[in-house]
Amino acid sequence: MAENGHKTTAELRQLLKDSMTAGGTLAKEGRLTAHERMRLLFDAGTFVEVGAYIGRRRTELDREADDSFEPVVIGYGAVNGALVYAFSQDYSRLHGALGEMHAKKIVTIIEMAARSGAPLVGVFDSAGAKILEGVDALAGYGSIMRAAANANIPKVAVISGLCGGANAVIAEMFDLVIGAKRTGKLFASPSGKTSEGISANEGLIDVICEDDESAVVKARTVCTYLAGADSQNDDINRTVALDSILSQESYDVREVISAVFDAASFTETGAGHADSMVTGFAAIGGRTVGIVASNPASKHGLLCPCAADKALRLLRLCQSAKLPVITLVDTDGIADKVQAEDMGLAAKLSRLAAAYAGLMSPAVTVTLGKAYGTAHTVMGSKALTGGVALALDRAKISAMSPDAAVEFLDKVDDESKHAKIAESWAQTYASPLEAAKSGHIDDIIDAAELRQRIGAALEMLCF
Repeated sequence: MAENGHKTTAELRQLLKDSMTAGGTLAKEGRLTAHERMRLLFDAGTFVEVGAYIGRRRTELDREADDSFEPVVIGYGAVNGALVYAFSQDYSRLHGALGEMHAKKIVTIIEMAARSGAPLVGVFDSAGAKILEGVDALAGYGSIMRAAANANIPKVAVISGLCGGANAVIAEMFDLVIGAKRTGKLFASPSGKTSEGISANEGLIDVICEDDESAVVKARTVCTYLAGADSQNDDINRTVALDSILSQESYDVREVISAVFDAASFTETGAGHADSMVTGFAAIGGRTVGIVASNPASKHGLLCPCAADKALRLLRLCQSAKLPVITLVDTDGIADKVQAEDMGLAAKLSRLAAAYAGLMSPAVTVTLGKAYGTAHTVMGSKALTGGVALALDRAKISAMSPDAAVEFLDKVDDESKHAKIAESWAQTYASPLEAAKSGHIDDIIDAAELRQRIGAALEMLCF
């Protein structure tokens, strides 16, 4: 030890090495240490730690502050060969408590990621602020919020452990939130600690994994998409057999996604809530895309406030990651319940429309079946996105449903003939040909060529 009582460089290096294994794997809780998570997230041997020697400030409880490294690890490395930045709070040291220098490290890595334009992964596992640092700790949270808000890059949050108060606010500022079911807890107020954890917050969590390890591995998969590291492994020109799926009145759109996009490439987000909307990532011809799809299997694909929020969340991530958006539409329209209006349906739809209108990345929208009224417009219509709009020959597109139109126009003299008249009206006024005549649909296609035509549109738009 040096004469002034401070550690030598060699001693500090040894302390840092010891800190990397401090606590080991928290087997009882199923949590990992920060360095264990970095080894899972990054390609072997590529992780480079930044700011490893930054230590917390001395308080009346500390005798040798320079012996204590901050309970957060930051750095960068490769995920399937693509550059990714990350930070991970470490519950095994000081319960991951956040103070001024802890926050400084996180801000540093966010700003580094923003300068390079690469994705950022943040792993949250902290019991809260360092009380003795008082307002300095609170200011630290504020500095992280500012950095996160200003970083126009894909940001993925992993809730591996406790994530409460200001930490929860920061996590929700990220574009995609992954939760560890066994160990994660996301709450804004102390009373939230007593909830069922991640499972009780399905509306705030995009992807739920079983444990800490699987959540970090899922973040690695997502980063592969966001960093554009996927490669072509499926023939873009193959035809797809959709007739047996689409012939069902309430088919699950996930079956269509599975058939159209590259084999086993779909990663769903937001599963477990707002089932009338399906969102996620997939690849088509090796190109990563975001998917927004109404789902007839749930409530006839009605666009409700929660479904609009779910789609908006995916669109925002596609915007920051510069990913093309594929929208699949088959919906009876917007929700017509009083509860939906009370939840601010109009405001939710306005945000969804604004997100589509503001997309800077390519957009391809396919009407698979029904697209009536406002739902047709806000679900990625050509008028809104300026992108490519396709429709299957079975599609029905109109200002209102055929049943409602027939009633509105008072065309039924004999109620027993209502269904027949509505069908005739649909064939005449709700056919995709009518929309194509006005230029609102670029082409009417056969279901078998859906994969080919989406691929061709992306080739043109991404040129």
